[in-house]
Amino acid sequence: MSMLVGRDDDFAAVRAGLAGLVPGQPTIVEITGDPGAGKTAFLTHLLRQLPSVFHVDLTAHRWTPAALARLGRLSRARPVVAVLDDAHRAEPALAALRHLLVDTPPPGRLAVLCAYRPRQAPRSLLRLVTGTGAGIRQLAVPLGALPEAAAEALLSRVLPATRRATLAAAGARLPGLLAVLDAHPELVDADGTVVLERVVELGPSRCLAGLLGPEIDLADQPTRRILHTVAVLGEAADPALVAEVGQHGRTTTVEALDRLVRMDLLRYAADDAILRPRHALVRAAAYQDAPTGWRSEAHLRADAALRQRRADPRTCAWHLLRAGAAASRFTRVHEVARELVTVDPPLAARVSRLAVTLAPPDDPVAFGDALLTRARATAAAGDLTGALRLTQTALDASPGPETRLAAAVLRADLADRLGPSAPALARLAREHTTTLPRLRPRLSVAQGRLAARSGRWGDLNPLVTEIRAATGAETDPPLAAVARTTLAARAAEHGSTDVAAGELRVAEALVDAMSDRALAGCLDVPEWLAWVQGVVLEKEGALRHVTRAVALAREHGQAHLLPGLLAGQARIAAGSGRLDEAISVAIEAERAGRSVGARPAVAIALTYRAMALLWRAGPQAAAAVGEEAVREARHDQTLRDTALAVLSHIRFAQGRHTEARHLTGTLVQPGRGRLSRRDLQPKWLAGHAEFLLAGGLLDEAYAWSQRAEVAAAALGLEIRRAEARLATAQVLLARRDPVSALTAAREAVRLFADRQADLSLGEAHLAVAGCLDALRETGSAREHINLARVIAERTPSEWLRQQVVNAQRRHGAGQRRWALIAGPELTQAERRVAALVAEGHTNRAAAMRLYVTERTVEAHLTRVYRKLGVSSRAALAALLRDGGGTSQVGDPETG
Repeated sequence: MSMLVGRDDDFAAVRAGLAGLVPGQPTIVEITGDPGAGKTAFLTHLLRQLPSVFHVDLTAHRWTPAALARLGRLSRARPVVAVLDDAHRAEPALAALRHLLVDTPPPGRLAVLCAYRPRQAPRSLLRLVTGTGAGIRQLAVPLGALPEAAAEALLSRVLPATRRATLAAAGARLPGLLAVLDAHPELVDADGTVVLERVVELGPSRCLAGLLGPEIDLADQPTRRILHTVAVLGEAADPALVAEVGQHGRTTTVEALDRLVRMDLLRYAADDAILRPRHALVRAAAYQDAPTGWRSEAHLRADAALRQRRADPRTCAWHLLRAGAAASRFTRVHEVARELVTVDPPLAARVSRLAVTLAPPDDPVAFGDALLTRARATAAAGDLTGALRLTQTALDASPGPETRLAAAVLRADLADRLGPSAPALARLAREHTTTLPRLRPRLSVAQGRLAARSGRWGDLNPLVTEIRAATGAETDPPLAAVARTTLAARAAEHGSTDVAAGELRVAEALVDAMSDRALAGCLDVPEWLAWVQGVVLEKEGALRHVTRAVALAREHGQAHLLPGLLAGQARIAAGSGRLDEAISVAIEAERAGRSVGARPAVAIALTYRAMALLWRAGPQAAAAVGEEAVREARHDQTLRDTALAVLSHIRFAQGRHTEARHLTGTLVQPGRGRLSRRDLQPKWLAGHAEFLLAGGLLDEAYAWSQRAEVAAAALGLEIRRAEARLATAQVLLARRDPVSALTAAREAVRLFADRQADLSLGEAHLAVAGCLDALRETGSAREHINLARVIAERTPSEWLRQQVVNAQRRHGAGQRRWALIAGPELTQAERRVAALVAEGHTNRAAAMRLYVTERTVEAHLTRVYRKLGVSSRAALAALLRDGGGTSQVGDPETG
């Protein structure tokens, strides 16, 4: 592809001007453009298109008046085109041309093609092209950036279209720069940034060196060295820094910088205080032009100067990396690597890798420190498995006691995030035998947090004394906050919610007092705080802390923490009724977790996404997600139990009641031992009671609802007591004790309202309405239905809205409701099953009365529920009873 693509209109304009040459009236054609616009190629191609025209090159700068006079005489015989390329550097030729064109204009046909850079045009050139008078024709042809399509056409067709577009933008759509990028496309990153580091890997390149043109050869040695210094410094090249790094005096540096600006190799930034190469590729060419040994020393001088100026550690890191092994200063390199862990983890990983190579071979403590820093950076960059290997290497390197403890804690945390956590907890417990006594409180806090997260409370109990000792660590607020939060989790597990709330308030104050910069280095602290606040059901504070931590994790690139933080945010949002937020955040958490291999975070995200979908859109939308959550959690008993509990509610909402009972039965069966999530035990027991009720097992359902109430009372969490009371109310209503049911349902309403649990509160209002309806208090029942409707209107839960609609249907005209039951919507067999169940018969008793199997009764009952819009035996009984009693159905034996 010709380098002249996209210039057809410009060629046509010049050819038209040359075709109209007039004797005695010279023509000046100005070909202007920035470096790389293709002025020289334009002239060369143009002259090839004019074979019948005599042309001469004036660039040699040796034209005498006699020679110009001969040129004028020649123009009488044939058209003459005089070409002056790089006119901005041709002062002698400009003076001669002015004499020829203005003082002694030739009688023949003469044209002068002048190509120059406007930024470097000297006054003599400007006088020539602007002050020639009326006797000279002028034509201006500015060569700007090529159109996008033309610029991309200059690049190799082997490259993908998106890559060509990126390179065209990086080359400012100028042919000269595009020629370099076509030869070396690897110099440009995916985001369009010219990567200077790749210049060193590239080696000598004539194409890249050609960007500097002859101007670099015209510069004296100090000017050239200052250009090299600016190339090393890049964005930070203020004159004082250039003088210090280039090792030239201030005056010499300023003079050299002025010369480079006049040569258009450097340009001022917008604030007129910083000098930068005119293009990133020009910087790359100047960087390549500098001697390798000088470059390394200049990078070290730059790091020292920038450190005194408190520069961004990323800038210092770049200089240390470019100095490479020449840095030979382990302490400085390691210091920068540690600063970067919470600023730029990928860069921190590279710098820490250099620090490992520079660590003194006879100093295992320094080597272990460098390995630990590299492990932290690798984890923050998203490679949890690689970080785990590096952490183990650090432990094997015989590091100092502090480093060993930090490495052991990091290894346990990474293993927990990769899942499962039990082996990590066991390894952490073994560290007690080698850890110094003064460090054991820190180890106990880490071990206790891990035990609490995995529900292994027995492993936490022996650590309480040392964890309490860590709460007084005034010089280490993150450690004190984690210790307080761990004690809060233990107190909640033992039912001491007041103690737990007190510990959480202190921990929350410690976290709130930390600046964003300080907190960015320990984001696992608010993550843990939010988790325990969620257990104690302080959702407002939990959501605030986890939201702040998520923002900081994104800002500081903490990829290893982001999946867990997002999963926690989804869990809290789902429990708070913020369903749309919970779904979107859970999707992001799942994606982030899979990208780093954090399987527990993926399982949590799927579980609470399924829960939010159940409320938001119904069981069909939630079923596949719930099933996937159980599969993802199969290696972790705690997470699997939670996922199974959510899936059981999905199955129940699907009408698959037997399967729902089976799922909760695996969670609450007496021989199973202690539950992995004691804080959820009352909820699971209440759910099991609800599912038994749907199967007609009223006595068993009542027994399980009472167990739920006992467990909730022992735990001390009001919202769990509310869930247990709601289950009891539903069972009592089905057992035809509406008075006791109403008492339980009203207490559930009060408890849910105190905890601002809108979705559950709506359910409780509907339960109260059912009880009042059974007591023939229709007006009061409708009031509670309206309260549930208000809640449904302010939440995005389609499921709750449907329950309200069903309740409104049940409380319409009595005869119309009965027609709905006895009408053609139900088959004869379904009507018989509905009548028996409404009278209080169990599924087995109904099967014996109808001479069918129990499974057949359950299938009929599932269809009845679906057709009538109810979800429980109590609701079905209320619907039939409101139409005048079950006697209107008739004898199920006779139909």
